[in-house]
Parts: sequence; C-alpha cells; structure tokens
Amino acid sequence: MSSEPETIGADTHRTDGYRYEWVFVLVLLLMALALRLYRLSAQSIWVDEMLTLSSSGVTAPFHAADIFDNLHGPLYSLLLFLWAKVAGQGEFALRFPSVVFSVLSLYAVWRLIRRLTDSGVAFVALAIMTVSPFHVWYAQEARNYSMLLFFGAMSFDYFLELLAEPTRTVFGKYVLFTLAGFLCNMSMAFAVLVQDIVFLFWPRRLRFRDLVLAHVLLLLLLSPWLYGMFQRVEFHRLVRTEPYASNELLRGETTFEPLALPFTFFVFSAGYSLGPTLRELHESSRVLLLAAHQRVLVFAAVAFAVPFLLGLFTLRDRRKLLWFLVIWLVVPLGVVSLFAVKNFKPFNPRYVMVAYPAYVLLVSRGLRWPDGARLSRKLLSGLLAAMVLTCTVVSLGNLYHAPRYWKDDFRSAGATLTSRLQERDVVFTEGTYEPLVYYGRGKLVLHPLFPYLMSDEAALSGFIGQKSTGAGRVWLVAARLWDLDPERKVMRLFERTFVLEEEFNFEGVDLFLFHKREESQA
Repeated sequence: MSSEPETIGADTHRTDGYRYEWVFVLVLLLMALALRLYRLSAQSIWVDEMLTLSSSGVTAPFHAADIFDNLHGPLYSLLLFLWAKVAGQGEFALRFPSVVFSVLSLYAVWRLIRRLTDSGVAFVALAIMTVSPFHVWYAQEARNYSMLLFFGAMSFDYFLELLAEPTRTVFGKYVLFTLAGFLCNMSMAFAVLVQDIVFLFWPRRLRFRDLVLAHVLLLLLLSPWLYGMFQRVEFHRLVRTEPYASNELLRGETTFEPLALPFTFFVFSAGYSLGPTLRELHESSRVLLLAAHQRVLVFAAVAFAVPFLLGLFTLRDRRKLLWFLVIWLVVPLGVVSLFAVKNFKPFNPRYVMVAYPAYVLLVSRGLRWPDGARLSRKLLSGLLAAMVLTCTVVSLGNLYHAPRYWKDDFRSAGATLTSRLQERDVVFTEGTYEPLVYYGRGKLVLHPLFPYLMSDEAALSGFIGQKSTGAGRVWLVAARLWDLDPERKVMRLFERTFVLEEEFNFEGVDLFLFHKREESQA
C-alpha cells in the first residue's frame, strides 16, 4: 500500500471530485446559522456570561482603560460594547456576535481540515460541526469561545502555510490572527505551544529566527495584558508543594478527577445536553449517575470513539500528521489537567477549545470510507454515521426544549422577585447571584453572603441581622451551592431566625420568602 504524501503546510486545497463543493459548504453554513439563531434567547443569562456583560458596559460602566484590565477576552468585550450600542442589551442581541463567530469558525475549521487532509474529510467535519450540540452551546452564549475557535483555526491555517511559504504577507496574517486569538482568550497559548512543537519535527522552509520574531512581536503586542496577568494571577500555585489552607482552596484539595478527560471527549461529541445534566454532575454521585445513564453513555461512546480510533488508524501511513493531531489534543488537555491538579484553575472542557478541530478531524476521517473501500467498511461508516446523528438529534432536542439541561434560570427567579417585592423587603443571595444584576437593573438591591462569612456563623448572623433591621420581609436567593454550602447551613440559619412563608423553585435557582418572627419584630 502506498502511503499518502505528508503535505502539512502545502496548499492542498483540492476539489477531489466535489464539483459543487462551495454550494454544499454554503448550504451547511446557512443551516448552521439557522440552528444557532433558533431559540437563541430561550435560556437565561448565566454567571459566566455576566463576566462578559460586566466588562462590556452592559451591567457596569465601561472605560477605555478597562480594555487593558480585562484578562478574560478584551477583544470580545470591546466588540460587545460597540454592538450593544446599536442592537440593544436584550439576550438575543447580546448573544448574536457569538452566533456570527460560531458560523465563521465552521468555515475556518473546514478550511484548516481541508488543508490537512482532503475535501471529503473536510466536508464531513463541516457537517458534524454544523449540528454539533457542543458547537451550538457556545454559539448561544455571550462568551468569547466561538471567537477563540475562529481565530485559533485561522492561526493554525496560516501557521501551516507559513511553514511552506514564509512570505511577509503570510507572516503578518499569522501574527494578526494569533494576536486576536490571545485577545479572545489566553488559552490561545495552548495552540501556540502546539505550533512550536510541530515546528521542531516538521520539514519546513520557515526559519527558526522568523518564528522567534513572531513570538517577540506577540509578546510586545500583548505586554499590557501580560503585565496585568503576572500581577494578578497566582502562578505560584503551579510550583507550590505545601498544602493549602481551607480558605485558599478553589474547590476542594484538587479540581481534577480522572473522569474529566473522557468527559471532555464526550462533551466534544454530544455536548452538555445528553446523559447526566451539569447540575447532576455537581450534586450527585458519579457512580450512581453513570449507572443511571449507562445506556446513553455507552451508545454515544461507541458512536464517536469508534470513528475517532478509525481516524487514528487510517493515519498510520502519515505519521507526522498523526503526531501533529495527537500533540494538538494532548498538550491542551495535559496543561489544563496540570492546572487543576495544582489547584490553579478548575478543569473545564471549554478551556481546551483550541483542540476541538483535531478531534473533529479524526472523527470525520474515521466516518469517511477511503476510495476503493469494501462494502463492509462502507456499511460500518453508514452505521456509525447513523449513531452519531442519533446522538446529535437527541442532544440538540434537549438543548432546545429540555429545561433540566439549561443554564440556571435566573430570568424566572428575577421576574418573580421583582414582581412580588415590597418596599421594605430585603434580598440576600447565597452562591451565584450575578445574573440578578442583569435582570433586576434598577429594581433590586442585593446583599450577597460572600464566602468569607460562611466560616464564621456569628459574623454571618450579625450581617444578616444588621441588613434585615427594619425590614418587612426577607428574601433568600440560593444557587450553585455545591461547593460553597453543600450542607445548607445558611438555610438552616434563616429558618432559625425567620419564618418561611413561601418557596419558589426554578432550574438551578431557589427563592425563599421569610417574614420576621414576632419576638424579632418586637
């Protein structure tokens, strides 16, 4: 068997018999746009989106200097600030830029995979990403991850072109897209690390000094943000060996567990809306959840793991491309795992977003049978494709129509609270509360029970007593308590201090209305 030529970095944009390729691509991109616009504002704004809104002038004042203080995506925040001036501050408008960059990222990843392999694999990859629940999930939230995927894919594409054709134009485009990726999210560093490793073993025309020059330019252009990062980020955690005090821990002794790695591949495959919900994963036993959802999990694992492994197997004659893709997956996963083990950063699949194109490429290559394949191979590809489609359709249906998979419903909680609030009412919040700032603008005065109060019941009781002095009724909003207060100590304190009058339960958010005891009022 003759091996395929190693062509990373060469212009391999071939038609391979796909005469109407661009028509198919355009149809899929329009389909992707429709799927991402559908029910775009169905879910509530959630806590991570509030990080973007507060830095974009939506829920807090915006100043030019804020751009350099923003370490979580200044480019996206600036774009959203300008966009909101035109489109308004409704949920649909605030999430629309993510939809645009999500569709653009489909084109960018299709272009990149087409360069690395061929048009057939690239088309399968585009079809998978078009309906991917994982991809749709991040298209429908006001965060920078769709933008990161777009600029990350374009950076990889121009890096590969730069390896083969190191012209000034290509060099400039590579630096520009890589810089934009960093200004979306600093996890772009994982992509650059992968590129540097690939440079070491891949035949190239690009000189080492030119790659160094690109890095120097990036460091200079990013220096305002890097300075702030080294001032504020606790990098010492990465080398610390002594144990942490309880108040220094992020989420327990470590934020990593071995199931995080297969969970990442599961999320890349079927998104967050198949099998156990995110709230169940936080609040319930992992073993019990795996047992309860074993059929769905096994079906999805077979549907995606088999083509993934087939994709690896089909690259046995293109070892450098195989190593490239393996490194592309392993480096981000390894670094984020290290961060979690060292209690530096909690593990989350979105932090390895830059590795998503490598995963999609391997699955797509496994699904597409090679030229001259036997009937059995074609039947296997058809069966696997049907299984992948089944998982995708069910997960998308849950994403659109099953509230148990949705983000915490602060919209309903905020509407109930603002409609029933009386003049002398006092509102306390435990856990996450930030979305209420968006939904209760100008209507709610919130008193958060911050974590430092949780370790001192006397201080907590004193704070509650001080803020509720002269109040008619007392409200408590509780959300995402699995790390902060799993034993519900605050709720027990409120029940001892006040009388529970009414309770409202929404997805991920509980709302309690109390009135004062007679002796307390006296």
